[in-house]
Formats: sequence, structure tokens, C-alpha cells
Amino acid sequence: MKKWTIAAAAAAIVCSGPASAHEFACEKTIDGSVVRVVDRYPSTLQFRIVVTNTHPTDASVALSFRDEFLTALGLKFPPTPFAVGVGQSIEFGTSVTVRTQAECAKLAGAQACTAQSTNAFQVIFDTGVAECSARLVCMPDDRMGGEN
Repeated sequence: MKKWTIAAAAAAIVCSGPASAHEFACEKTIDGSVVRVVDRYPSTLQFRIVVTNTHPTDASVALSFRDEFLTALGLKFPPTPFAVGVGQSIEFGTSVTVRTQAECAKLAGAQACTAQSTNAFQVIFDTGVAECSARLVCMPDDRMGGEN
């Protein structure tokens, strides 16, 4: 009887895999980096978000996307819920031109850590949230010896 109980338990574990579980990872970058230092103006900054389904056997469903900072810059996310296949990724992006150090500082200030982070991108799914962010650092025009 003990062997049958062990076999039944093993079968239950194998058959009850996380079929409804979803898993995501995300990466947010500015010009390909998580920290972008701007030292020449004007500069056009490319913001990019990649959301990847990391579940090993099932599509994952994003219930919603959130990034107050990029939404304020005009980025529109696709309607949710949104399914992403096994090992697949979706990508979002937008660009913004900063003409002066003051514009850059204002943009970087909007990214500053507060009690409620507005810079983080979040993908919300049924079992959790994946969050990622990138940081903008603004230097004077002539910091690196270049002037524009």
C-alpha cells in the first residue's frame, strides 16, 4: 500500500504542474544601457522595454502594463490582457530629444526615487509583477570636453 501511495503522490505532482502559472522578466534601457549619462546637447534618447515570457512550458498572459514616466512621454502600450508565447518577447519603445542640460535635468528629476516610483516599468500577471527601470544622469555640456 505504501508503494501505491508514493506512486499516486508522484503522479499527482507530475500532472499538477503550474499550467496556470505565468512568469515574465523585463528590461528597460535608455540607448541600450540601464544607466545613461548625457553630456552633449541636444541628445536624442531611445527608451526601450523588452518583456520576456520566462515560463518553461506555457504562454504567459500580461494583465496590464504600467510605466507612468514613459506614458507621460507618449508611449502607448497594447491593450491587455496580452499573451506572450514560451520564450518569446515583446518590445516597446519611444524616443525623446533633450535640447539642454536643464531639459535633461527636468526629465531625470521626473525619474527620481519617491515614495511611489514613477520610473519603473511593471508588467502585472496573475501570479505577480515583474519590474525594471533605467536611470538618466545629466552632466554639463562641456564635462567631457565637447560643446554643442
